[in-house]
Amino acid sequence: MTRATILLFEGEWQRSITFHAFAPVFLVALALIVGTAMLPAIKAQRVSNFIEGVELSTGITYILLLGLIIYWLARLLIMQSAFVSLIRG
Repeated sequence: MTRATILLFEGEWQRSITFHAFAPVFLVALALIVGTAMLPAIKAQRVSNFIEGVELSTGITYILLLGLIIYWLARLLIMQSAFVSLIRG
């Protein structure tokens, strides 16, 4: 995930996805967390309430978690050689 996120910062989207398909999702979440942490308390609470509402109404947290689990299982069970080569560098 770290290498994929660094590649995103460098603008190498395709290589980033090769390392980890969820890197863009992680980067968006990180930007939301950091951005919200820098806001005044009242505005940060509004953003937090909005995100909570989106999570509760869509179930996006569960969908992303399930997607991540399926993604990793596929990498470990189906694409073993590609996974091992990524780990070795």
